[in-house]
Amino acid sequence: MVTEIRLATRGPIAEIVLDGPESRNALDAGSLRALAEAVSTVAEAVPDVRVLLIRGEGKVFCSGRDISAVDVETDDAHAFLAEVFTPIVQAIRGLSIPVVAQVQGAALGLGFGLAAAADIIYAAEDAKFGSPFAAIGAVLDSGAHHVFLDRVGYHRTMDLIVTGPAEAYAMEKGFVQRLADERPSFAEVLDAEAHLQETARRTPDYAEGFRAFQERRKPTFG
Repeated sequence: MVTEIRLATRGPIAEIVLDGPESRNALDAGSLRALAEAVSTVAEAVPDVRVLLIRGEGKVFCSGRDISAVDVETDDAHAFLAEVFTPIVQAIRGLSIPVVAQVQGAALGLGFGLAAAADIIYAAEDAKFGSPFAAIGAVLDSGAHHVFLDRVGYHRTMDLIVTGPAEAYAMEKGFVQRLADERPSFAEVLDAEAHLQETARRTPDYAEGFRAFQERRKPTFG
């Protein structure tokens, strides 16, 4: 159930489509590499291309990272985010043309980050944005800290976070307080999130959360 990345151009409009409805357009490393190539192709086509539309096939925009085959023991969360995902977000934000995200259904995790990187979001009535990482013992990433603090403020951001596992919450509190005080750049937040997620990966809650997802059961956190 690999999500295919399709790029089409109609006159001045380029369209990148996440095409993997069976996996809810989940993205693995291969899909992200293809997405990076598509964004690079669009950048090279400017000024003939004047706008980029990003959308997902099926009922959702993107359900996030495909963790169905991830081995928590050998996975490098920092490398995945810093070396694979972050460059795509930065490339989208760096395009000299308007980027529009067309969001229906869920835009979660990496999907949330992709949508947030766009200049304009057209959201359907059933669109849901978020990073529900509490269910897998992880912390927010994909720039979610920056977006949440900017849009809903410190207290609402913490309200969303404290419902997660204790280990993730303990790491999140100090991090969010620092972000609220220092207001680092979006790029700095992405880098910090990658390091924080790798720290979370080494916790029992993270391992339990991933295994529970893969085994299609509810996690039991310590």
